[in-house]
Amino acid sequence: NPSPTMIWTALGAVYLIWGSTYLAIRFTVATMPPFLSASARFIVSGAFLYFWRRAAGDPQPTRIEFRNAVIIGVFLLVGGNGGVVWAAQYIPSSLSALLVATVPLWMLLFDFIRPGGERPSPKALSGLLIGFCGAALLIGWSASGATTNSLHGALAVVIASFLWAIGSIYGKTSKLPASPLVTTGIE
Repeated sequence: NPSPTMIWTALGAVYLIWGSTYLAIRFTVATMPPFLSASARFIVSGAFLYFWRRAAGDPQPTRIEFRNAVIIGVFLLVGGNGGVVWAAQYIPSSLSALLVATVPLWMLLFDFIRPGGERPSPKALSGLLIGFCGAALLIGWSASGATTNSLHGALAVVIASFLWAIGSIYGKTSKLPASPLVTTGIE
C-alpha cells in the first residue's frame, strides 16, 4: 500500500501539472491564435506518438478502430480542448480549470442516459447535483462585473467539458486499437 505521503505527493503533482496547463494555455493565446496553438501541439505530438508506437511494433489499427479514435479525438481535442483554448482569451485560467471540473459530472450523467449505461447511486446523484450547483455558482460569480466575452468564455468551457465527457463515454464502449498509445496518437 502506498504511504499517505506518496498519495499526497501524487495528488499535488496532478494539481500542479493539470492546473498549470490552463495557465500555459492562457499565456500561449496571448501571443498566438488559440486554435493554431492547440492544433500544432496535438498534431506534432500525436503524429510522433503514433509513428513511434507503430515503429515499435504496435499493430496497425483497423478502419473501425481508426474511425472510432478519430471520433473520440474530435470530441476531446477539437471540442473539449478547442473550447478551452478559445475561452482562455476571455476568462482567467483559474476559472477555466474549475469549470473543467464539471467533466466528471457530465460523464456520470451521460453514462446514465446512454443505452446499457450505469445507473448512479443516490450518493453519486447527490454529488452530481452539488457539482452542477457549484458550476452554476462559479459562472454566476464570474458574471458579476463580467463582460459578454467572459460569459461566453465561461459557457464555452462548460460546453467543452460536455464534449470531453461525450468523447470519454463514447470511448468506453468503442472498438479501439489494442495499444492505448496508438489510440492517443490517432486522436
